[in-house]
Amino acid sequence: MTPVSHAPPLRADCIADSAGGLTFDVSATGATEAAHLVLRHREGTEEVSLPLAPATTGRLRAALPSSVALPEGHWDAYARVTEGEPHRLAPGAMKVHSLASRVPYRTRQGNLSVECRLPATPSRGAGLYRSAAPPLLG
Repeated sequence: MTPVSHAPPLRADCIADSAGGLTFDVSATGATEAAHLVLRHREGTEEVSLPLAPATTGRLRAALPSSVALPEGHWDAYARVTEGEPHRLAPGAMKVHSLASRVPYRTRQGNLSVECRLPATPSRGAGLYRSAAPPLLG
């Protein structure tokens, strides 16, 4: 029988800025120098690995700059703080700019994922909120 771990899941606080950058602050103790945050595309085989560096006591930070391209879709977040397979992250506090194109969120299972979508632009969004004719009132 496989022993069940009763350790709480690693939790990540996230900041999503308007330029498309993401910052992850993972609460982890006893992490090695080889710690990484891993994003896996849910519908494909793509994976992005970001180094986790010490930020404050008991916290590791990874930054995903807007210059790193991520295809649209949902990306599941993992942390590898020791040797072996990465473990799913639980979401912590999230600060998301209203124009963010990469949005962290809590899944139904309580895990952290990121939705990547095309950035909002004035020309793209204009047709979504305006109509050619006024609405009919009944």
